[in-house]
Amino acid sequence: MIKNLRASSLSSKIKLGLSGLLAALLIACQGPKDKNASEILGHPDYPAIAYGGYRNVDRSQAPSIDDIKEDLLLLDAMGIRVLRTYHARLYEHTPNLLRAIREMRAQDPSFEMYVMLGAWMQCEGAFSDSPDHNKPDSIENQAEIDQAIKLAKEYPEIVKVIAVGNESMVHWAASYYVHPRIILKAVNHLQQLKVAGELASDLWITSSDNFSSWGGGEEAYHVAALDSLIRAVDYLSVHSYPFHDTHYNPNWWWMPEGQDTLPRFKILKLAVGRAVNRVDEQIAAVRSYLQDLGLEKEIHIGETGWASSDNNLYGKEGSGAADEYKQMLYHLWIRSYCHENEMACFYFEAFDEPWKDGNNPGGSENHFGVITVDGAVKMPLWNSFDQGVFEGLSRNGKLIRKSLEGDVDRAIEESTLPPLLEDQPAIRLQRNDSLIEAVSIWGNAGDRAAYGADAFLTISPWESTCKMIVNENQELLIIGGTGDWWGGSCSLKAALDLSEFSDGYMELDICGSSKATFQIGFQSGQYNEGDQEDAFISIGPKEEFHLEPEIKRIRVALKNIKAETNLSDVRSPLFIKGLSNFDGKEIRIKRMAFTRF
Repeated sequence: MIKNLRASSLSSKIKLGLSGLLAALLIACQGPKDKNASEILGHPDYPAIAYGGYRNVDRSQAPSIDDIKEDLLLLDAMGIRVLRTYHARLYEHTPNLLRAIREMRAQDPSFEMYVMLGAWMQCEGAFSDSPDHNKPDSIENQAEIDQAIKLAKEYPEIVKVIAVGNESMVHWAASYYVHPRIILKAVNHLQQLKVAGELASDLWITSSDNFSSWGGGEEAYHVAALDSLIRAVDYLSVHSYPFHDTHYNPNWWWMPEGQDTLPRFKILKLAVGRAVNRVDEQIAAVRSYLQDLGLEKEIHIGETGWASSDNNLYGKEGSGAADEYKQMLYHLWIRSYCHENEMACFYFEAFDEPWKDGNNPGGSENHFGVITVDGAVKMPLWNSFDQGVFEGLSRNGKLIRKSLEGDVDRAIEESTLPPLLEDQPAIRLQRNDSLIEAVSIWGNAGDRAAYGADAFLTISPWESTCKMIVNENQELLIIGGTGDWWGGSCSLKAALDLSEFSDGYMELDICGSSKATFQIGFQSGQYNEGDQEDAFISIGPKEEFHLEPEIKRIRVALKNIKAETNLSDVRSPLFIKGLSNFDGKEIRIKRMAFTRF
């Protein structure tokens, strides 16, 4: 379709008879029939992508309409037909995008591009020292919703979805997230405007958020307002980021024993395959929650992506996830996964945006695009480049070209292998001769084969709300969160039977600098099965047990804390959950044991 746009500069050289010109215009003006959301979301002919056209370290320098048209030519050449935006008002980015699309449609009626328009939502006091997550930022939120309504009315042939909020309910967005009832109120308002005929009846309304916020995560999200929101939206726009999980919840990412003998490219493919499986598990968790509610709703991926470079958590010294070869594999396979499951995938993102980590040019947030700021197409688009779709196109004054000089061998060689599982710090569950169950901190898991994988605990900071690692002193180091909540656990694949310890004790060797109040103990049952129960003590400045700077042993009778727990079905021998005064300071656990005496 874009050939018509490229050829327009030659129109003066083409001599057509009046009748021929009129006939051509009549045919061109017909163009494609505008589609609605139900026709484009999940349709293989309508690939989607997240779009931000910002090219500088300062986002206030918004792209011009000419800049956006330059980007639209590239997106069209890629075959993209649906774009996602995040703000309705910010620096006129979205209004300029819609204007640019309309002008390009007028120039070439066969040009087809639709928009999922985001309306940013935040809490009162957002991005301050005292955000109130139970109250909306009424002025800013209403202005975003009003602008979204205005633009949907002005551009009905382009705006096909309004997304109320972006990651506005997930709790790790501690500086701005809101309670689901705030999103629900805005969604209901938009749905009422559809009923009243003020908005198009086939305009779809959703919110775009992390899988956990849609019921696939912790019980803290399972509130009545979320259930009502799920009923109110036209579909669920779900985010999943295995890339970030390679650092925050990495057990699945580490290379299993025996894989290190495989060819390099095979190891990399297996790693990215595990990442796509993780997306599938998170989508399945959301579907399970819907089933529990007795609901059927379409689910589409509102955001997922993979950074091509990083100088911190995801680089060679970290999880090793960030490089172009893995980005290429993930882009290819997540698109294929969504196609097979008839889901849209708003891949994050079209272009690198340097403002996202303006103080650190090498940071991963600046490198999620499949095209660089100055027009190098990264490995996910090399095949498209070879097909000539970018011929004659440019960005920022530079012709489109391949990154890494198009060298596949170089891309594979520069791709970092995931860390070996056997080299990772781990916690092993063991039983000694005196029948004491103990959790021992081990510096590595080199003995997994001897003890069996089921003997090792999976360290899981819940939704990245805190940090949990084994430090150089073979202690479990926990850095508490500073958001609205935080917690984590160390869990087992198979159940641990503590019935014989019902008259015994739980012992903790613990210390730290945190002044937070928190629960610590064990959990029986499984969260996904609905039978999880907690047994714990509370530690804090005003509690019976205090955290001291030096290691101190706390010993408590299980009969005093077991509550409703099923001691024969303990799945997390250790869990920790913040209660109040979250200060982000450290808690260190040297030993946790269950003893009969």
